[in-house]
Amino acid sequence: MLQTLRQSFYIVGYKLARLFIAPRDGLVLFLSDSNAELVNNQKPLADELTARGYDVRTVLRPSLRTKRSLRDHFRLCQLMARAKVIVVDDFYPMIYQIKLRPGTQLLQIWHASGAFKTMGFSRAGKPGGPITGSKTHKNYTAAIVSSPAVRANYAEAFGIDVSKVHATGIPRTDVFFNHSEVAGAAKDIRNKLAIPEDRKLALFAPTFRGNGQVTAHYPTEWIDWKELATQLGDEYVIGYKPHPFVSSVPAEVSSSDVFRDLSALRDTNRVLMATDLLITDYSSIIFDYALLDRPTVFFCPDLEEYISSRDFYYPYERYAFGPIARTTSELIEGVREARGDTQELHDFVEFFCGSCDGQSTARVIDELIAPFAGIPGQHRRRETEREHHTGSHPHAAHGGHA
Repeated sequence: MLQTLRQSFYIVGYKLARLFIAPRDGLVLFLSDSNAELVNNQKPLADELTARGYDVRTVLRPSLRTKRSLRDHFRLCQLMARAKVIVVDDFYPMIYQIKLRPGTQLLQIWHASGAFKTMGFSRAGKPGGPITGSKTHKNYTAAIVSSPAVRANYAEAFGIDVSKVHATGIPRTDVFFNHSEVAGAAKDIRNKLAIPEDRKLALFAPTFRGNGQVTAHYPTEWIDWKELATQLGDEYVIGYKPHPFVSSVPAEVSSSDVFRDLSALRDTNRVLMATDLLITDYSSIIFDYALLDRPTVFFCPDLEEYISSRDFYYPYERYAFGPIARTTSELIEGVREARGDTQELHDFVEFFCGSCDGQSTARVIDELIAPFAGIPGQHRRRETEREHHTGSHPHAAHGGHA
């Protein structure tokens, strides 16, 4: 009842808009309450849709805390009534209380790959889980995932039938299969960070601790930063990229030439392309980085505590295709021992990212947007055209969808 009352303006506004506004062929609406601009999966989809001649519209704001303008209140209701396809990439509370016009495609292109930390209705009855009777997520007509193996996990999380979950692959991963783009990004990032030619880049990118944006933090005292610099500084420059919810950076990162503060770099994909070795913990960044066949070390001093409070869809060992470290000394040893292009890494990619093959953007449009948007089939790209823009990749053979 409270959820419905909070969104009553949009419920009434959309109903009224439906009476006077007819759906328009080719109009695709992108919505976000997490970003002020199109990013992650939304950007490659919007760019490709625009190139194909679709009418792409957006209503965006950086966070749920940001007050929506009066103009956007009315504009949102009008555009939702006009759009044949509505695309979201995260939690979007307003949409769940609205009974959309029959035939409208409400497509969830979730911002993360794989199936890592439990979310949505997978957390029913647990802290942070949905309240009893919640309508959250349940009205998606379609959702995308990175592999057939995780379709059931997302169906459970969203409270929808597994038939609505499609293993198209993840659009923002397409760029990892473009060799020239990867090489160019790596060169650009290394130049920006002034990394010497004889040093490799180790990226430390942990997720946050806490219950959300307000309490988010990372316990940097878990690491002896001076020892890390002493032991690895001859071979590596160490980049520190905290989760976007975390603003603090260790003093050692700012004062030593072994470290680089990467908190201001927003395009994580490009940073990953320049990274020779990744250090992380429970971040879904592992799914993207695994596509590059490079080594990863998992730094998890609080593994048991994190499992009990947040939990995962699969045993943590299923995700850790590299060394697991709990102390600074173990971390240093793990960095020295970690290897890429291993059977464990290939098995990980096959299971969690098997549909990511460089053609995910086209597949999402061809299968889940074009048939609903009212644009004739001539906008569908041929397979040969996709290959022209993509190129080969070690994991290309792992593609497939359901």
